[in-house]
Amino acid sequence: MGSTLAITAMGVFAFGAGASDSPAQASVSPQERAGWVQSYRIAPGPLAAALNSFADANGLHVLYDSSVTLGLKTEGLSGAYSVKDGLERLLAGSGLSYRMAATSRTVTIVLAQADNGVRSDASGATPLPTIDVGAAEKERPMSGTGGAPQGPGDRYTGYNSQSASQTLKTDTPLLQTPISVQVVTRQTMDDQQVISVKDAIVGNVSGVTLLPNFLEQYKVRGFANAANSYKNGLLEYGMRNLDTTNLQSIDVLKGPAAMLYGRVEPGGIIDLVVKRPLETPYYSVQQQVASFSGTRTTIDATGPVIADKSVLYRLNAEYYSIDSYRNFVTDKNFFIAPTITLHPIEQFRMNIDFEYQRRDNVDDYALLPAVGGGPAYLPLDRYLQEPSLTTWLHDNVERRRIAYDWTYRFDEDWSLTSKLAYSNFGYRLTDSFGSSFNPATGVLTRTMNYFTGNTTKNFVTSLDLKGKFETGPLSHSILVGLDYFNTSTPLYNVYSYGISPINIYSPSYWNIENPFRGQTFRVLGQSWKGIYGQDMISFLDDSVHVLLGGRYDWAEYGINSNATSPYMAQATYALQYAKAFSPRVGIAYQPTPWLTLYGNFSQSFGTNNGFNQGVTALDPQKGEQYEGGLKAEFFDKRLSLTMSYFDLTKTNIPTPDPTIAGNTLLIGKARSQGFELDLTGRVDDNWSIIANYTHDDVRTVIGSPLNPLTEITTQRPVAGFKLAGSPRNYGNLWIKYDADEAFRGLSLGAGVFVSESSFGDNANSFVLPGYALLNGMIAYTTKIEGYNVTAQLNVRNITDVVYYPSSTDRYTIQTGTPRTFLGSLRVEF
Repeated sequence: MGSTLAITAMGVFAFGAGASDSPAQASVSPQERAGWVQSYRIAPGPLAAALNSFADANGLHVLYDSSVTLGLKTEGLSGAYSVKDGLERLLAGSGLSYRMAATSRTVTIVLAQADNGVRSDASGATPLPTIDVGAAEKERPMSGTGGAPQGPGDRYTGYNSQSASQTLKTDTPLLQTPISVQVVTRQTMDDQQVISVKDAIVGNVSGVTLLPNFLEQYKVRGFANAANSYKNGLLEYGMRNLDTTNLQSIDVLKGPAAMLYGRVEPGGIIDLVVKRPLETPYYSVQQQVASFSGTRTTIDATGPVIADKSVLYRLNAEYYSIDSYRNFVTDKNFFIAPTITLHPIEQFRMNIDFEYQRRDNVDDYALLPAVGGGPAYLPLDRYLQEPSLTTWLHDNVERRRIAYDWTYRFDEDWSLTSKLAYSNFGYRLTDSFGSSFNPATGVLTRTMNYFTGNTTKNFVTSLDLKGKFETGPLSHSILVGLDYFNTSTPLYNVYSYGISPINIYSPSYWNIENPFRGQTFRVLGQSWKGIYGQDMISFLDDSVHVLLGGRYDWAEYGINSNATSPYMAQATYALQYAKAFSPRVGIAYQPTPWLTLYGNFSQSFGTNNGFNQGVTALDPQKGEQYEGGLKAEFFDKRLSLTMSYFDLTKTNIPTPDPTIAGNTLLIGKARSQGFELDLTGRVDDNWSIIANYTHDDVRTVIGSPLNPLTEITTQRPVAGFKLAGSPRNYGNLWIKYDADEAFRGLSLGAGVFVSESSFGDNANSFVLPGYALLNGMIAYTTKIEGYNVTAQLNVRNITDVVYYPSSTDRYTIQTGTPRTFLGSLRVEF
């Protein structure tokens, strides 16, 4: 049987979403199973790898002699197919065929050389002995192996992802994409028990660092993502404290993404991909307890609403309550997110998402001054804001979001996708800032603002047409689309508190000079619309892929100067307008199916949010990047490597003017130049790895002249100086071991994150010390009364290192969290 291979189903529900012992399901005929349809994204390449991916997607067990498929390739599989049609397309031109077993209790697929002279039936295939599925049911693994989901609830997906279709808006495999994209999977979030988006991406993705800010913002490749995060490819403007409860993955698209998303930062974007309803019922309840009196309860439930599975649902919910390592700080969060999927016909699928979140917390903004050449050395529990105000007027955010996305497939090559989201979030915030510090006396002067009850409304929508066709030797994968975004914050007022200075070494609280001493009124709004198109051209036996794309944007931004009355706020409200074309070109070359060499050039565009001294509109921002590198896949696509070199510049970066209140300065040009490495996935069935390294030099190249006598107080960007909070070298290593045999169900994980020292302000007047954080995990999964039960313990910052992950100036230094324990018990059924 050296020329024969077999793919044998080892589950009664072999071609469905999971295994079942239901007699009704067991009686389904092979012909019915073979007609079931699902979507595939299997890249062209070696036939053996494609068959394995196909088997994974259908819960099949693959058995074959590797010599049969040696040297054979397939054109891949993209779109929705039945098992029968999918196999025929994969095997086209290979000289192989297949046969399905006749018994309803077993499903055997046999592939054989069509010209080997052995003929046992009309298909030309020699069947292997059938396997009684009832006697040899395939276990769904406790941990993922990469590629298709491998566990209950789509939860175990390994550390590796081969596509990012939501973010890239196409189903092109990442290996063929001439752009750097990293994906944080659901299993990564679960293994590390990350609750916030911040903890999920910082450390697990190269080139991403923290930014002390009121909003959920990060720095990607050295530049802040001021447009905030995206969710399923739609902008989540102004969001705070984003949670991982209902997320399936987090995609980080590196470099200027303006061609797809319009007004974005050139460093990259962060896209949150939500969980989708499943056809197989799944339920999960998890209880977590953490240091500092933390407790978190989450539920996840999904399944069909009606018998024909044309209507599905999923519900994710969370309640979270925790104190802090810092005095007076508390945090409570309630979040619920139901989703409905409508699939009335095979060509059409629609998802409708709802979200409601209410968060109440005492503000813990990064208020810590620098003393001399480093951060002030204080106990980590020291609170430098005014608790009489922050505990009384605590922060409150109430957010509502509704969104939909639908796709209609005209055929296997052409589809139309529409997305829309509306969010309304009201917030009350109390925030403090440092305005001066006397290191001799230890006295810090503070300013506090109280946002009384603002409401921001966001609306965003997009429409994309995708298609594939050929012109002679060229294969085209095109995308044509348009989008629109609008956000507005109607008239709101801000109180400025007069609070007494505080001695940081011997604080005295409840000293208020004059609460509500000043009141200003503001109006905010912005919108933009754009049209875009791109073509991925493949040729030379699908080994060369050329990406050509461009976008044209029309944007406007409105703001008023700090008005002392509602009338003046409306009267001084003014708009600035900008428009621009943003191109993107790239090329990917695959000398072998597992290796890609790539390069790209892209530009970005963004309006500036403000006016110079409240009068003159600031010039638009522009970004430009050259990037080159390689991508590789190992161990049957279970392990992915990306190495990239980038040279990224940004012009007209707005920074506050410390010498003129309300004024904004523009840095002429800043440059981020460096190297990134990301390695994620599984080495074998036992070992998984996340490893990344970043070398990034981020500095001002065109700025203000240096005045040593005033530089510390003015913080003006000076040519040659590094931007604040930008370490040159940092990296992370996380390794997990999944035991088998007698210790099956046991998982052990350990990791270390290392960061070099960095300057803490634009004047480069003090240094944030380098640090190394050790993290660990132990988990055990077993079955109790048919339920999957997982007990897990994670420890972060095991050695209790004191560190400062980021800062923006001499008063805004962020402290790192000390040693933290997080235990959980999860029940799945």
